[in-house]
Amino acid sequence: MAYNPRIEKWELYFEGENGYDNRFNIMKAFTEFWESPKLGKLEMPGKCMLGGQVFGRNGFEDGAEIFTSDIQSVERLEHDRFSGAPHDLMCATTVSGSKYYFYSDDHNAYMALMLGDMIHMGQLDQRRYYYLVPEYRGSQLI
Repeated sequence: MAYNPRIEKWELYFEGENGYDNRFNIMKAFTEFWESPKLGKLEMPGKCMLGGQVFGRNGFEDGAEIFTSDIQSVERLEHDRFSGAPHDLMCATTVSGSKYYFYSDDHNAYMALMLGDMIHMGQLDQRRYYYLVPEYRGSQLI
């Protein structure tokens, strides 16, 4: 079964107006959820968007960049492993009710960096654009 719209090379994005505490609280909760296959659903504890390359979304060319509206929850639909690494199918539901599907291991390098910092150090770097791809630096994102 194909799950659409699907987001590849995904990352969670945070607007600067919501602050670093919001980013930290979400990443702390999300990292715990991401690491624990027994947890089936996460209600987001603050504001963030899901972004990446979208496929199967009306009005968008396959592979186009997208930012969703704020994510309300993330649900684990399937737990699987691919080459020994977790390969879970997830569904993000936005505050407007839209659903976007993504695989846990198909994040971009900056999301991997955020997850790694949370897992190994229990904190995030406070530099404004540290976790953003270069084309978003200088934006309203942190």
